[in-house]
Amino acid sequence: MHVEAGDFEEWRSAARELLAKMIPPERVVWNEPPEAELSLGFAEEVQFEKAVSGRGRVSESFLSRAAVVACHDDSDTWGLLYRMLWRMARGGERQLLHRANDADVRSFELKEKAVRRERHKMTAFVRFRKVAATAEDAGREQFVAWYEPVHDVVRLAAPFFRDRFASMDWSILTPRTCVHWDGRELRFSEGASRGDAPAEDDLEAYWLKYYASIFNPSRLNISMMEREMPRRYWKNLPEASLIAELSSGSYGRSEKMKKELEENERVSARRPKGAPDGRERGLLRSADEVRLRSEGQSMETMRELSQGCQACPLYERATQVVFGEGRFDARLMIVGEQPGDREDIAGKPFVGPAGELLDDALQVVGINRDDAYVTNAVKHFKWRPSGKVRLHQKPDAKEVHACKPWLQRELEQVRPEVVLCLGSTAASAILGRPVSVTQERGLHDDPGLPYAVVVTFHPAYLLRLQDVKERRRAERAFCEDLGLCNQFINT
Repeated sequence: MHVEAGDFEEWRSAARELLAKMIPPERVVWNEPPEAELSLGFAEEVQFEKAVSGRGRVSESFLSRAAVVACHDDSDTWGLLYRMLWRMARGGERQLLHRANDADVRSFELKEKAVRRERHKMTAFVRFRKVAATAEDAGREQFVAWYEPVHDVVRLAAPFFRDRFASMDWSILTPRTCVHWDGRELRFSEGASRGDAPAEDDLEAYWLKYYASIFNPSRLNISMMEREMPRRYWKNLPEASLIAELSSGSYGRSEKMKKELEENERVSARRPKGAPDGRERGLLRSADEVRLRSEGQSMETMRELSQGCQACPLYERATQVVFGEGRFDARLMIVGEQPGDREDIAGKPFVGPAGELLDDALQVVGINRDDAYVTNAVKHFKWRPSGKVRLHQKPDAKEVHACKPWLQRELEQVRPEVVLCLGSTAASAILGRPVSVTQERGLHDDPGLPYAVVVTFHPAYLLRLQDVKERRRAERAFCEDLGLCNQFINT
């Protein structure tokens, strides 16, 4: 039986009818069938006029993930998705996605990961070029980009570009799908050719100058760079022409930076301890120094280094740095906002009232905190005095940015499968944009991240709620979000 599907919605509609007619996967050939299958009688066109009732149901989680997998370029993708759908809806394998060793599940996960990675590459490597505005679009800048994704991820990536470049009109052209934004809505069209996009524009020289100025020799790792930015993308990147030149001169610049850092340390070592500026040997006074010193270090070494962090002014009034704790191979990482009063004194994350509430909720959904890694987006306690009490103050964007290298290193070391963000500060630090928890709580399946993200309320928020009914609703929502994490770590 031959079935055509051009995109996920077409596949979903066809699969729904196939399920209703109880047609098993082995009787279905998706899209163009090979001649051998034609000769075996598998390629007759399917008719859906008399589909029967009793359609099987599967989880929303599978459907949302299947929409990502559907972008994969392999010819067997539609067949894989229908086979898994059949097994869950008709074969009684409702927990199929939890079977990590199953061949179909493994293929599904590999395809999902490849598509997510490709979507992330697209958001990083698209380069717009300015074109002349038409008469009807006067007043808004017009840009066009050419991109060649390995998988058809244009529809997945389009919302990112809409939000990022909302004030200008743009088109992204690819061989299979094009997307256009006019300030009001996204519009998709058939694929284009390289010649439909401009070759260069007047702004390119400025971009190359900027790229050269931000090139950091201390972080140059050729093999890592080619893994993150494979050479197949270089032909459409203007800055690719500079990479060889910048790389060849990087060693001298890197050595110069190291010597300057060592000289600063020698000067600091000669200062009397307790000098007005508080400098001592081993202190880290900027986010760049944190990145440089922490690169390639173990978690224990980073914990020691963090005690000398002065990348933002919060160190001046905090008792100590409160670094993360837990399993270094945890499948779940829990990220809060910052230490509280008790955490600042104890030097451990989530040991106060908010931590107790978190522990109780984790226990309710079946998660052992000892199996997780727990940390904060900001490692110093920010507070203001109120009599004899230290009252919490929300860290600002500069303070979150200063602490970001520590969080990035923790993510690199732990490599979690899911990150639970407690509150807007943690969610913004992980997702890289402002986040409203009340509007965006729940699962964030961002293809640009190597882990799933669940956003929920901070336990301290629940403790502050005075209305009993409102607090109970929030606590139920909190446990629901923790339950989403449990689905990931118990697969």
